Amino acid sequence: MNVLIDFAHADLWESLVLLLEDRFGWTLYRPIGMDWYEQDIWRFERALGDQVARQFLQTYPDDVAMDGYSTRLDATHPGRSFRLVTTEQARDLRPDIVIACLAENETGLHRFASEVGATYGIQIGNQGADNQWGLASFVLASVTTPQLGGGKPWVPHVFYHQEFSLSDFRFEYPPSSAMIATCVQCFAGTPDYARFTRLAGMSGLDFRWFGHCGEPDAFWGGNAKTTVEVAEQMRATRTAFHVKRWSDGYGHVVHNWFAVGRPVVGSSSYYADKLAAPLFIEGETSFDLDKLNDDEAVRLFQRLSTDDDFHQWISTQAAERFREVVDFDAEAAAIRTMFDGVLSDRRVPA
Repeated sequence: MNVLIDFAHADLWESLVLLLEDRFGWTLYRPIGMDWYEQDIWRFERALGDQVARQFLQTYPDDVAMDGYSTRLDATHPGRSFRLVTTEQARDLRPDIVIACLAENETGLHRFASEVGATYGIQIGNQGADNQWGLASFVLASVTTPQLGGGKPWVPHVFYHQEFSLSDFRFEYPPSSAMIATCVQCFAGTPDYARFTRLAGMSGLDFRWFGHCGEPDAFWGGNAKTTVEVAEQMRATRTAFHVKRWSDGYGHVVHNWFAVGRPVVGSSSYYADKLAAPLFIEGETSFDLDKLNDDEAVRLFQRLSTDDDFHQWISTQAAERFREVVDFDAEAAAIRTMFDGVLSDRRVPA
């Protein structure tokens, strides 16, 4: 099976590679070249002109031409490469399946799928996105809000967690540092950053933020270039400071923290209606920072930093809870069953 998927972000793409290539043996391609934009197929952030489209669709000097497509190294996931196709190459390829991950691209990719005779579906990873279920033959939903009521038509679907490497994001104890760390992108530019730095000063503990967004300061720990490095940073961290109040659908970072088994101190209530909600068990796997004043928060961070028995118990609970809630194998089997039904008129590899 050849599958064309629009590219949203590297971790979502890797999750689909783990699912569709590594598990099912299918082959994934992503659009490349401004012809996708010019033919009104790629519509993501179109109101901003072509500048966003160029970020996703421009070719690179080191792209390697192959027979019918080109390849590019995936710098975020060492050892992986993207297969890239222009509109002309994609039409010659005639993919079996087309999947839209960005809601604004759904109309264009549905039209393209109809032109080449592909089965069309959508992947939903953004909470509250305005998705067009009625166009799709199937839905992969790694969020909670797209329910089947409210006038949305019924289509075959699976609610699932986007897969990531549990070899990289593994639980091991003890951590190698005393860091209290956040991996929320652009966190240093949020109102919560003032409290982060205030708690750091009050506690005298080693608070660090990681990421590329924001000016480096005394609290910046660096910007990991690969998911392997992110996993190493998380495993080295003693306690996770995870405050996020916007834009989480699935939430790779929060799932990563629980997978590596670190106490999560942060905005638990924000996740109450999201896919990560079952991971948060107050006082056992996590702590709601919004319910603590500064003095209480400092005492909690200090206890997590000095009470090894308490910290190890919370860490173990967090790792075990992740594995109770998230079962990539079972979800992949459910997705396979869905595809077997949807593609019953096609020859699906065993």
